[in-house]
Amino acid sequence: MNKLILIISVLLAVTVSAQKNTNVSDTINVVTLERFSVPKDKQIVLTNIKQCSINAELLDKDFNKIRAITDIAQNPSQAVVKRKSKGGRGVMVQYVVYATIENPGEYYVKINIKYRDEKGKGTASAYYKINVSYPTVNNEISLRENYFYSERETMSFATADFSDLNGYSYKVVDVDNNVLSEGVGPIVNLNEVMKDIKNLSKTITVVGYYHDKQFFYKYNGFDYQKSEWSFALNKPNLEEFDDWKKANDNDRISISAWNKNAMRFLYTYTGNTPNGFVVVYPEIKNFKFTGEPSDLFAQAKYSRAGNFLYVTFKLNEKFLNEMEDCSEQEVKIKIEFTTQFGEKIEKEYDGTILK
Repeated sequence: MNKLILIISVLLAVTVSAQKNTNVSDTINVVTLERFSVPKDKQIVLTNIKQCSINAELLDKDFNKIRAITDIAQNPSQAVVKRKSKGGRGVMVQYVVYATIENPGEYYVKINIKYRDEKGKGTASAYYKINVSYPTVNNEISLRENYFYSERETMSFATADFSDLNGYSYKVVDVDNNVLSEGVGPIVNLNEVMKDIKNLSKTITVVGYYHDKQFFYKYNGFDYQKSEWSFALNKPNLEEFDDWKKANDNDRISISAWNKNAMRFLYTYTGNTPNGFVVVYPEIKNFKFTGEPSDLFAQAKYSRAGNFLYVTFKLNEKFLNEMEDCSEQEVKIKIEFTTQFGEKIEKEYDGTILK
């Protein structure tokens, strides 16, 4: 029994040693998902060939077979070789093997050739070492974690290694995997997605593909990243501009009855961004204006000026005429409306009208 174990151990050692000492014809450096040729930038050339066949295998770093490689180009074809060699003279045959590897690491491609030339039959084998790494993106992908509704953004996930521009594609999806946008190429324009109000408050993910597969990439030697990038689409904040807003609750607001600029309230949605700010007009419904005393206020309405919602009112001249000169009138104002974001706004103001 010990003798049998010894024999098996010796055979294994010989096999491993033979694999490690395999003559490697060339070392080829490639990236994941990118189709490459073996040999690189040249062909296997056989001369004086009357008949031949070739097969190839992808091996792991320990020379274990992973799969057969079937993408093999031959010139001329088998039929042409057979026809041209009928007269007894062989022909020149060229081969190229093509492969794609999804995961990084060390691999080998083994090529086996059986042939019959003018001298007789023969066989040949060749090994090519394949070093596979992740691709490198051309530029840092700086998609932010948060964006405001209606912002404009374009990103590119092009790499320095993928050669087929039409092999890139992308999908923009939400958390439920609903497709919001998709396209071909590495450049993604997110403007339409960001201005679609249905996407508000969603976490949105851009998924990049190369030949229909996601991939990992690197940039400036940083950690490897997967080809997907997420951000949240947020509602901007409603801001107001008027003479009635208090810095604190104890402030006393005094308004001249003849100050026309004080008879308006301006509202707009704004959000600060790294490159400036975003401004969105509040589209409203269910508008309601209430003033106390009610007979002091007249002609309350709203209108649009650019990205601002204007709420204006007038003071009843009859009411003012009945007030004594230099007198005061305590007032309250309540403004209500609902915006396009479904946000119900209620604003209350109090102050003193001075005649």
